Amino acid sequence: MEIGKNLAAYRRAAGLTQKQAATKIHVSRQCLGNWETGRRQPRIEDIILLCRLYGISLDQLIGTID
Repeated sequence: MEIGKNLAAYRRAAGLTQKQAATKIHVSRQCLGNWETGRRQPRIEDIILLCRLYGISLDQLIGTID
């Protein structure tokens, strides 16, 4: 499961920069970048916020992007 790559892809699909997305869920741009590169794993609370922000389900995030 590559949540980081999926997070980055869905963020770009939503037309947001890392800074814009991070600001909307109240984390730093560096924190979001670490999640997207796989250096760190987001908390479930943050994953839920990102899913809502990107308009996707948890299933979509965890699955692969076609």
